[in-house]
Amino acid sequence: MPLVKVYLKNRIGIDKQGIAFSLRNIMQKVLHVPLQDGPVMFLEIEESNWFMPEGWDEEFVFVEVLMFPGRKKETKETLIVEFAAAISQSLNISKNSIITTLHEPNLDHWGIRGGKQASSVGINVDLEV
Repeated sequence: MPLVKVYLKNRIGIDKQGIAFSLRNIMQKVLHVPLQDGPVMFLEIEESNWFMPEGWDEEFVFVEVLMFPGRKKETKETLIVEFAAAISQSLNISKNSIITTLHEPNLDHWGIRGGKQASSVGINVDLEV
């Protein structure tokens, strides 16, 4: 059940729904998550609140993925590479301007299905991809 947050400087006229669809398709292909999983949220920051260090591209995009632990290193690398490619193409920015972080809290730290720990409810997702 990956949860994706995309942080970016406020842009006019971007296809957020299309980007979300692309990222969800990547998660389905790479992580083998069900079609109904993978909400994508955009957190657009007003230019007056966006301060990049000198030398950084103003169009930087930061992606955080919160997901169940257990995927192989190669799977995570593929996810990061494919996310960067999709976002780069959609926003017409360099792949070098995209930073993705993966967070994998232990299943004891997930409250799902009415407040039950994910470790005790039986996850129906293959985490060993």
